[in-house]
Amino acid sequence: MKLKQITAILLAILLTAALTVCAAGCKKNKKTEPTETTEAAADETTTAGEQTEAPAEPDTTAAAQPAAYAGVDPLTGLGGYDDGRYRDVKPVAIVVENHPGARPQWGMSTPDVIFEYEVEGGISRMLWLYSNPDEVPEKVGPVRSLRHDIYELALGYGAMLLHCGSSNIAREMFPTYAGLNCRYDLNTSEAICYRDKTRNVATEHTLVLLGDKLRDFLVSQGFDMTLRDEYRNPFLFAAADRPFVLTSGTCTSLHYEFSAYYTYTLAYNEATMLYDLNINGSPRTDADGVQCSYKNAVILYVDMVSMNDSAGHQDLLFENGGSGVYATNGTCMDVTWRKDGLTTMLKIYGPDGNELTLNAGNTYIGLVRSSQSGRTVIG
Repeated sequence: MKLKQITAILLAILLTAALTVCAAGCKKNKKTEPTETTEAAADETTTAGEQTEAPAEPDTTAAAQPAAYAGVDPLTGLGGYDDGRYRDVKPVAIVVENHPGARPQWGMSTPDVIFEYEVEGGISRMLWLYSNPDEVPEKVGPVRSLRHDIYELALGYGAMLLHCGSSNIAREMFPTYAGLNCRYDLNTSEAICYRDKTRNVATEHTLVLLGDKLRDFLVSQGFDMTLRDEYRNPFLFAAADRPFVLTSGTCTSLHYEFSAYYTYTLAYNEATMLYDLNINGSPRTDADGVQCSYKNAVILYVDMVSMNDSAGHQDLLFENGGSGVYATNGTCMDVTWRKDGLTTMLKIYGPDGNELTLNAGNTYIGLVRSSQSGRTVIG
């Protein structure tokens, strides 16, 4: 047999073995396990007596890696996909309200990334990000109106943005970015949403998005769901789960306040290695009673001014950048952040000035008014 033939056979055998190992150990179902951690941390969640061998020490020196390649979710860094589903598709961004009449929200435990931010009157609103329209659960909401600065935030991630209504300031921006083909107002169609009136609340707190119909609907409406190259690396993730060099001591709890009426605590759960979210002293759960928990917790301080209009709209001054804190695995570090343009990503940086490396998993990012920074308490 010729040398080239022998070499080809050996390479084929090695490739088959590698694919078999990946198929056996790299599968995950995001809809049933939205807070799945990396394999290095998986054994930490087993109960006493189930662990048959000591877990491996986390690799604290593993280099950060971009997630923009087939097989890895770019918003969580979690692997196990072998179909390339994340290489070319836009993420989905959904505006969800947080008025007391809207709680508990449908699907709140499911997003890959949640941004929460202050709007008028000291209340907060959220932007939920999913890396793929197929990951949006069957029922999401209540969906609410769009503010201009959150439009800027979604544009920075190249996301397909869904909302119900908008502020006058946001509407003035729409013609400028219409060519990006990346926004849909649910007020214009009942094909993928409906009003859930079972809670006996005001109509504005009832609009539900039907996630299982989303992809087909977007395609039928002619939306281009192809992800542009500049949006392929939204976050960096560690190759293995690890803690950080502490800059603020341990972080078993992270208390922060959007206003006197919206106070939060992220409490570290050692069993799950996640931060459980609490609002106004009570556990934050979704409509199915599932606790909202996060692998990565980020609080960013944002300069904010009034737009001086009759609606009391606020303006988040992304162009100023700012500071913040990042917590994961019971530890924390100081960070800085910046967003250089309307359609550029918000980027977070560690104390060394390099882009922040997250642990693989879901992420909560609170955009807190800078004047409220003194109310943050790290426990």
